[in-house]
Amino acid sequence: MSITVKEVLKMKEWKDCRLVAGEQGTDREVLYIDSMEVPDITPWLKKNELLITTGYAMNSSEDVLLDILRAMAQAQSAGIALKTKFFGEITEKIKDEADALKIPVIEVPKDMPFIDLANPLMKKIVDEQNQKLKFNKAMNEKFLAVQIEGGSFREIGEILGELLQCRVLVADSKQNMLCCFPEEQAEEQGWVTTGEFGEKIICEKLKNCQKQGSDDICYRAEGEDTICSLAIYVKNRCKGFLYAVGEQERFNELGAIALRQAAVYLALEFSKKGLMEQKEYYQDNNFFLDLISDNIQSEEDALRRARGLRWPPFPYCLAVADINGFEKVIRGKEEEEIQTIKDDIIQIHKDVVNRKRHCFFVGNKSDSFHCLFTKQADKEEITRCMEEIQEQVKRNFGVSITVGISTTMESYCGFSKAYEEARTAITIGKKKETEKICFIEDLRMEEGFFEMSKMETFRNLAGNTLGILEEHDKKHGTCYMETLRVLTENLGARKETAETLYLHRNTLSYRIRQIEQLTGYNLNDPQTLFQVQIAVKIYTYMNL
Repeated sequence: MSITVKEVLKMKEWKDCRLVAGEQGTDREVLYIDSMEVPDITPWLKKNELLITTGYAMNSSEDVLLDILRAMAQAQSAGIALKTKFFGEITEKIKDEADALKIPVIEVPKDMPFIDLANPLMKKIVDEQNQKLKFNKAMNEKFLAVQIEGGSFREIGEILGELLQCRVLVADSKQNMLCCFPEEQAEEQGWVTTGEFGEKIICEKLKNCQKQGSDDICYRAEGEDTICSLAIYVKNRCKGFLYAVGEQERFNELGAIALRQAAVYLALEFSKKGLMEQKEYYQDNNFFLDLISDNIQSEEDALRRARGLRWPPFPYCLAVADINGFEKVIRGKEEEEIQTIKDDIIQIHKDVVNRKRHCFFVGNKSDSFHCLFTKQADKEEITRCMEEIQEQVKRNFGVSITVGISTTMESYCGFSKAYEEARTAITIGKKKETEKICFIEDLRMEEGFFEMSKMETFRNLAGNTLGILEEHDKKHGTCYMETLRVLTENLGARKETAETLYLHRNTLSYRIRQIEQLTGYNLNDPQTLFQVQIAVKIYTYMNL
């Protein structure tokens, strides 16, 4: 417990001293005592210092004492104890200034030796410091032993709870409870709620005792208890929260020391956990990249690595998510900031799929993110999962995601094919614009056109004529390519085409005549219209 000016005045050795001003500053902590017998003490003033003086050096000057009080307020000193034998009466002006500055002014009896005041106070200060050191030593030994013996969040919480005789909860950055001491108290006291997938989530009552972005201890009264909360930071990023609930007197200065020390060891635990997860991530991700790159010598070699990483048995389904416009998100940012954004997006994927249970891998390559689902995940579950990821990425970063999903894989040799399927689905989805979650099995026709766009024969078929329209549109600002695309999608039905394009029928007829003149097509002929429809589909993917 810190020694304040108020407590100093309660000491028997100080009972004859009288507080004459600055009562609102009596909660100031006293860590040092010094005497003043020089005219200008300002350069030597210290924070939490109680100044004792005969006042002789002030030469009975009211202005000198006023200047000293202002300097003490600036230095955050504890107060001044003054004999009036040489200085004279403490005036109302001095009292008013001391009250305004909240600097305690104590009048010492004229015949009181300073040593009778200073020695007992110094002993009390030293005893207090020794008590803190003893408490710190015992506390550090306990926390350090936990770390050396490979302890856990639960054991750190247990030590803190026993030290302060309070209840303790530790949560991750998403407010999911990691441990509680005593264990049964979390639900009995209503400190947690159960989420959709059985996770224990910290209740609003505790979360409300927080300052956003602060690593200070926050206190809030709750009935007969006091709730303390402290954010846990690792490399300037919040990794979790420490909550302590108990009687107010448990959270004195020693209690605050224990809370901060526990927070340090929790930060170490979060850091250790993060390093282990990072190691597992790199092993998983490197294996995945080797698989999609066909950089595996044999199926047996892949099986050995998969078993070492505890991958589940086949079949798998691969979902690849591409961030649309990622270059805008990272523009002007340093490499470290870019990696942090990628880590955050990976974490969003992990948080979502971990709740769904049927995804066992999340990784990334450049600005693409990959999820592997087991056979238990059906099409509907994968869709819901990826929709939630899309929503969270949109909310946090303001960008959309296009997702491509492969067919089912039955072997490690099928990874590169599945990856290409997912990439093709993304390409088609981006071109179609309306599709944001694309299963390749639903896009087989479009996939065919995409593959045809890579073949020279079909490229010539589409490019020789439709290229003319595109050049005309660029040069004259017309929309003939779009008109032809919508016309073929409506199988030549002009009424539906006009309605889709918001055109008058005469305007549409004019455009069709111009298209026929430029390309030589007869768009009234069903056979020609069918060929043009195929050409348009192929041409759509030619410039990707």
